[in-house]
Amino acid sequence: MIDNMSLGKMIDLGYIRLNPKIARGTHENIKAYILISFDNFSPSRNPEFRDCTVNFDIICYMDEWCLDDYQVRPLKICGYIDGVLNSLTDKNKMAKSLGNNIHMSGFGAYQFLGCNLAVLNEDISMYTLSYRALHFT
Repeated sequence: MIDNMSLGKMIDLGYIRLNPKIARGTHENIKAYILISFDNFSPSRNPEFRDCTVNFDIICYMDEWCLDDYQVRPLKICGYIDGVLNSLTDKNKMAKSLGNNIHMSGFGAYQFLGCNLAVLNEDISMYTLSYRALHFT
């Protein structure tokens, strides 16, 4: 599905929301949410750009946490996001570079920072996937 849809289309169809409010009754069939936030802006070497942290919060109801074959829904989503952002070519893998071959509008480069679990309550938990975006506009 990710290969066939743009980010804008996934937002329009409700797969990705930019509003952090989560009401279970509104979208009962949705199993997980992705909240994208930009934090920790700082000056960069170029005064026209800023560096920042980009966080992807993958929020999932606990009753939707497990998939078939003992996979965890939010970690599988994290894997998809990380794969899209890294999208390493064979050439890049051989060089073991930090770069990527996908151009994201507004980003010069980005680096993986980590992935952390947070239990919000007995019904909802999430993983936060973090990247450092360099030369953000």
